[in-house]
Amino acid sequence: MTPVFRQQIVHPAAWTSASLPRGKESLIRDLTADELAGFEALIAKTKHIDIQDVTQAQFDDPRTTPLLTDVRRNVESGRGAIVLRGVTPDRFSPADMERVWWGVGTHLGVANVQSSTGDRIGYVEDDETNPVKRGYRSSGELYWHTDSPESIGLMCIRQAASGGMSGMVSTLAIHNEIQRTRPDLLDSLYEGYYYAIPEVKFTDKPLTDERIPVYSNVDGVVSCMLAASFMREAAKKRGEPLPAKLAEALNLIMELSDRPDIGLRFMLEPGEMMLWNNYLYLHCRSEFENSATQKRLLLRHWLDAHTRRPVDPLMYTRINAYKWSYREAVKRKAS
Repeated sequence: MTPVFRQQIVHPAAWTSASLPRGKESLIRDLTADELAGFEALIAKTKHIDIQDVTQAQFDDPRTTPLLTDVRRNVESGRGAIVLRGVTPDRFSPADMERVWWGVGTHLGVANVQSSTGDRIGYVEDDETNPVKRGYRSSGELYWHTDSPESIGLMCIRQAASGGMSGMVSTLAIHNEIQRTRPDLLDSLYEGYYYAIPEVKFTDKPLTDERIPVYSNVDGVVSCMLAASFMREAAKKRGEPLPAKLAEALNLIMELSDRPDIGLRFMLEPGEMMLWNNYLYLHCRSEFENSATQKRLLLRHWLDAHTRRPVDPLMYTRINAYKWSYREAVKRKAS
């Protein structure tokens, strides 16, 4: 088992909401007039190319590339989270916003499929035909969790009529608090548990073969992967309770994340792009309600980062399951 990291972690990403006096504003980077003009030039330059065929080399402009290099550095090795503000709907059409979103992603990593349908831009919206009950295709509350690949992003196109507040909390800050108050629970988090991944629930392999650690420590670099509902479902399918220490640790993580002095809650405004390192942050979302004229839509990135963070290879199990389910769907369609 990976040795547990027993010291307080000092890192730019180990912040709490109490240490961010300006809240969400502390994460925001306002785009300059030159940068916005650069994005408009890139939209025109790539207009003849399907959005998801645009490459990093094609989405290159001297007014925007330094910005995106800084964003990548932030996500990979700095604070690990940033909100870009300025690509607003009063200036950019929804299609142009999506083109900018895709182009920004090419500078951070390679787009992953997000379901068996092969979508490489996830449309985060309520979908009543959602067959495997994926959270991002529902309007319900999503509790604190990580997603599957290393780099994640959300761009708000439209808000709901009500609700849909986002939350973010540092997994390093959570680790520090557990190490300070309940270090006896850390071993269970480094050991982890099996997952029941929704995308493969209808296959002959609905459970992972091995336990997925919640925390890993590789070369002194601490990372997190957490989907508590997947673990609880796996325990149910295995006909056993979650290990007692792990169940207590997971409850503690939720309690700490909900604390207003630790976790941060905010609304993403239309045009804002939030990008973060999935191994450094849990995120959540409150329930939302659409109206006939106001339907919530966010765009989501799942990216394999250009420079990989050192993590326990078992943490790749989730994203590999989505890639596998897509390959299997393609095979079925071809046969």
